[in-house]
Amino acid sequence: MDNDAEMLKTVVRPKLEKLAEKHGVIVTQALPTMLELLPGGCSKAVGVQKLCDALGINAETELLALGDAENDAEMLSLASIGVAVGNACPVARSASDFIMTERNDEGGAGLAMEQFGFD
Repeated sequence: MDNDAEMLKTVVRPKLEKLAEKHGVIVTQALPTMLELLPGGCSKAVGVQKLCDALGINAETELLALGDAENDAEMLSLASIGVAVGNACPVARSASDFIMTERNDEGGAGLAMEQFGFD
């Protein structure tokens, strides 16, 4: 089991990405040992943007997004403030405006909401 994440990253994912490209599918990752396949043009960011549009929210000026994984990166970039929790993967961290010290299992998301005005 220890090598599952490394095997997914170095062996399985490259093969899956080649296949996905041929079929208009996106490969993303939420957990180190889990790959996700999404139809082209689908992501958390797309869903959040559609919800913001329906609710009359300007994502670029009124949205706080919290995340920790690769599949959160576009959503974090979309938001006015994108926050990665302390245990976020490098992709989520680089897409964020702010990185919490606290991990998700240490209340990082709740603390971020308090810090950015949601108390």
